[in-house]
Amino acid sequence: MRAGIQKMLNARSAAVMSRDKRAFMSTVASGSPSFARRQARWFAGVTKLPLQSYELTAAWSRYGDLVRPRDRAAYPGAARVAIPVTEERYKIRGFDGTPVEDDVFYTFVERNGKWLVASDRGLDRLGLKSSRQLWDFGPVSIHRSRHFLLLTHPCSAPIGCARLPSGMLDLAEKALARVDKYWPLPWRHRIVIAAPTTTGELKRILQATFDVNKFVAFAYSSEDIEHGLRFIGRRIILNWRTITNRTSDSVLTILSHELTHVATRSVAGPQLPTFVEEGIAEYVGYNADPASLSFLDSVVQTGGFDGKLPRDYQFTTGSGRDIYLSYQKAESAVRFFIDRWGMARFVRFYRRLGRERVVIGTPMFHLDHALHKTIGIGFTGFQKAWASSLRP
Repeated sequence: MRAGIQKMLNARSAAVMSRDKRAFMSTVASGSPSFARRQARWFAGVTKLPLQSYELTAAWSRYGDLVRPRDRAAYPGAARVAIPVTEERYKIRGFDGTPVEDDVFYTFVERNGKWLVASDRGLDRLGLKSSRQLWDFGPVSIHRSRHFLLLTHPCSAPIGCARLPSGMLDLAEKALARVDKYWPLPWRHRIVIAAPTTTGELKRILQATFDVNKFVAFAYSSEDIEHGLRFIGRRIILNWRTITNRTSDSVLTILSHELTHVATRSVAGPQLPTFVEEGIAEYVGYNADPASLSFLDSVVQTGGFDGKLPRDYQFTTGSGRDIYLSYQKAESAVRFFIDRWGMARFVRFYRRLGRERVVIGTPMFHLDHALHKTIGIGFTGFQKAWASSLRP
């Protein structure tokens, strides 16, 4: 069974690289016209990309076979049914240094001795959803600049296109230069930007459970689980509905913020609190301009400041005002750190905390430890010193 499934996945991968639609569609089971249409649409989109490599691997060792009796019952004509997690790896030529890795939950069925793909939604209700990219939803248009590949849907497509501010790629190039002005570590200056057309498309790509329309853009990465939770496949995903009609300066700030996430991602890790990541992104995004903290200043002046740094959940839940205040606090805290101890010390702190991967201890323990090692005080002392610096 496993050899037969992998042989089919190899053929499917080869068909993508050779742009052979007939060979690709021959791996799709009959019986679900809607799935076949989605597969044809996916193929048309993905083969527009300048792919350097593409491969699919059934990773049986991760979860085993996830098939349930109800899955077998859904395909009464199949000799066998299987649902391992399938690892999808691809590289966009010139932009991905290492293959991007995503999980797809294909339902495989065996008919007349041949293995085929029958669905990629069989485990959706369990929360195990196949990854989605822009090309899952419609045709793809490609726009280039020196450092960027911008993916959109063509405006002639039924799904429509993202109405982005003019000069988007020129602004992205300026944002990249701004990031280099502050972040001293090397990073890959080749970035893919995607602009979904609908809110539903955006949420599905991100697999978001929060209100995405409270945000303008997202830095998105997949994870390399086999090599210590490395972040790979760095992308920027735009929410055009909230970015359109903004001034050039505002778009430059937004892109600088997201590119800071991309630049720092190579030394980031799961123990980094959100206030650190968002704080440095806001600091760079606003070009270290203290005027950007006017909202926090007003909160302090009116006595609404609680002196506490935001927890991770406070960056995605609550009112728009509450979320914005969390970002303001984060930026202020990072500014306080850099003003007192310098950017070099902040980068050292960030790297120390970022290299902690799957380790014993809570995130707060590791944050406290990294602060002690870098600046000589723990989290409580840092939070108190930062809060005192803001109060009149």
